[in-house]
Amino acid sequence: MESNRVPNNQMALKGVVLVLALIAAGAFVLARGLDDDRDSSEVATQPTSEAPAEAEQSPDPVETPPGDGTAEAAPTPAPEATEQSSAEPAEPSQPPALPPDEQLTCRDPSTISVLVANGTDVTGAAGRLSSELNAANYVTEPPRNASPQTGSAFYYRAGYEVDAQCVARLLGEAEKPLWPMPDPPPGGLTLEALGNAFVLILIGPDSLAQRPG
Repeated sequence: MESNRVPNNQMALKGVVLVLALIAAGAFVLARGLDDDRDSSEVATQPTSEAPAEAEQSPDPVETPPGDGTAEAAPTPAPEATEQSSAEPAEPSQPPALPPDEQLTCRDPSTISVLVANGTDVTGAAGRLSSELNAANYVTEPPRNASPQTGSAFYYRAGYEVDAQCVARLLGEAEKPLWPMPDPPPGGLTLEALGNAFVLILIGPDSLAQRPG
């Protein structure tokens, strides 16, 4: 009977050893798995890289020097100044002189008022010429003094060009300049001084100033 117990005890012992070995192996595997999980967790939580450095400031823009191939905007040229503004009134043109033998249709001298103004230092020139026109039945305004002139000229109000030519031809001065009446009148005269005159004779230092009285 004792011989049969020994083998049974040995088998029981081997079984216990085997169970212990399995338990130890399982514990080892379990511990290894826990270590792997801890390592992977540390790896996951550990930052992969340092915090990004502060962004570098972008450099200030640098002006592109000329000649880099880009075309610069050409400045707009200033408009050229015109020779004369269109708003400025044009100087009236002198009518062409009539041939001395051309017949003129003159109004009745008694309906034509003439003013003679002296633009010279010849005393009494305007008065003498006014008396000469009165003798030809023209109506004359009181003679006036005018600013110094370089030559004699005849001026007429609108519609009295032919009458001014008639007066000039009567005096033998048809070659003298003939102009429309400007506003204000020439020679420093005023409209008040011009009065009702349709024709103005502005005496300069020439034959009109030297006419006998």
